[in-house]
This record gives sequence, structure tokens and C-alpha cells, in this order.
Amino acid sequence: MKVKFLVTPVGLMSGNIISAARLREALEREGVTVTDEKDERSYDLLHVHTPFPPGNALEVRRAKHAGIPVIMHTHTTAEDAEGTWTGSGVLSGWVGRYLNAFYNMADLVLSPSEWTKARLRARGLKAPVEVLSNGIDLGEFSFDGAKRARFRDRIGLSEGRKTVYLVGVVCLKKGVEVIPKVARLLPDLDFVWVGRRSNLYHPVKVRRAISLCTPNVRFVGGIGDVLEAHCGGDVFFAPSFAENQGIAVMEAMAVGRPVVARRLPVYEGLLEDGRNALLGESPEDFAGALERAANDEPLARSMASRARNSLEGHDMAKVAGRLVSFYDSLLERKSF
Repeated sequence: MKVKFLVTPVGLMSGNIISAARLREALEREGVTVTDEKDERSYDLLHVHTPFPPGNALEVRRAKHAGIPVIMHTHTTAEDAEGTWTGSGVLSGWVGRYLNAFYNMADLVLSPSEWTKARLRARGLKAPVEVLSNGIDLGEFSFDGAKRARFRDRIGLSEGRKTVYLVGVVCLKKGVEVIPKVARLLPDLDFVWVGRRSNLYHPVKVRRAISLCTPNVRFVGGIGDVLEAHCGGDVFFAPSFAENQGIAVMEAMAVGRPVVARRLPVYEGLLEDGRNALLGESPEDFAGALERAANDEPLARSMASRARNSLEGHDMAKVAGRLVSFYDSLLERKSF
């Protein structure tokens, strides 16, 4: 079986690109041949990971005209796009209509969560949909003391102070406006945001939020190995207003970091307040939860242990196995 991945390196969809790369490795371990060569025309199935630029629709039409099954990952939704770039709120209606038309060209759509599936159906998606986790490599994402030391030395973090860390593009959707409010309430904790910054993602509100941050907050940009951040930090913070699943949350859970996150419908079934995470909605909620997670060692250990156990069904090997079964089903249908 030869599968072509359609993955366009567009900055707005970095999460899609990372997910596709990890999935490709898992599929190749299952014996699937995967190519992402732009001009490749000889393949059995087209797997689309990035709906933009709109020219990708031409590749989908070519495949369907040739009788090749098309499967699409819905990493991107209109709700997910809002707050990530200047003008995204104004254009979200157009984005939603485009995505709906694009995804409806698929023979099978894969949604990373029940929440995302529901949102797509509400917007008029008619194509068949299956829920399939983005997955996490539990072998790769585990604590590494050397990576912790490397990360903390590079940034100059003191072992005498606990570090709250965030991973993701610095933007409104990810909750950047919350950071100065929460950090001001917790002067004894350091806050580190790992993720690239670009003017594309920085409307005036974002730049203002960064300027209001207290000295215990640092924005360090992107790093080559995100596992270093998960090992180097002490408490993972996810104040994002919208996610399709939350890959960074799962990474932190896998490494054994206590998680403090916004209470979102997408986390139902993944995060349970007081058991494997602490959930909140206001800056005061977050500050109280972060303080507990940082200073109550027994609580942090118990949450971290339960969190990793919660990921068994999301292991990348199991995800790849289910995906291969979807591939087989589509190819059998084509043959019939």
C-alpha cells in the first residue's frame, strides 16, 4: 500500500505538520509506504493533512477523478482559526464555508475528538466521519533528566524556583492575555512560553499582553526539541480558548507533568478535574490551581501518574493500526 500525504508547510498549520510527521513514522513502522512528494502521481490513497492553500483542492479533485480514495484529517476548524492571526475573527465565516466544502470532498474524514466532529456536523459536513486521536508516542515522550538540565541551563532557570510552562504559538487563542494576570498573582513562580512569535500572530492586543507581563514571565521562541520543554518545566499550563484535541496537553501528560488547563468541552474524556488535571476558567482559578500543582508534591505526583495512564488509548501505535484499517476499508470499497 502506498499513501500520499498532502502536507503543505503553511505557518498557520504547524500543528498539522507535526502531527503528520509523527503519524508518518508510525505508519511506516506498520509497513505502509508514505510519500509527500508534491509531483507524485502513482499512489493508492491520498491522505490530506492541510486544507490550505486553496490550491490543495485541485490535488484532491485530481485524485478523485482518477478513482483514488481520499481521506482527510480535520486538524483545522473555523473555531480553531479564530484568534491566531490578524483578521481571523472577521474571516472565520469564510474559513468555515471553505473548510466545509473542502472536507465534503473526502471519502472519509478523521476528527481528533468528538467535540471537533460535532462542530463539523453543525457546520453542515456530510462526508463520513470517524474519531481518531492525533496520538502520542509514549515511548518517545517520557521524562529525561539530561533534557531537563539542558533546557533550564539554556534559559537560566533556577532549580530553587518552580517553573510553569506553556507550549504553542503565541496568539490570542492560546490565552496570551491571561498570562500577565496570572503571573502577577504568582510572583514566586517562573512562567516560560515556548513557541514561535510572528507579526502575523500579533494583533495589538497580543503585543500589549506581552508588554504587561511581569519579570517572572519569559517568551523564549521555538526550540528544536519540544521534549526538552516538557522535561524542563514543572507544571504545564494550557489557558487556550479552543483546541481540536490538545497535542501539547497530551505530551505534558505523557512526560508526567501536572496539567492546569481551561475547562473546555474538547477535554471531556481526556482531563478529569482533580484526578489527572486541575481545570479552571478565570485568572484566579488558574492561579490557585497552579499554586497547588507546584507546591503540593503528593497531588502533583498522583495527577501525573493518572494522566499518563489516561493516554493508553492514544498511543501512536494503536492510532496507526486503526488508520491502516480505515485505509484497507477504503481500498476494498474502491476495488468492489
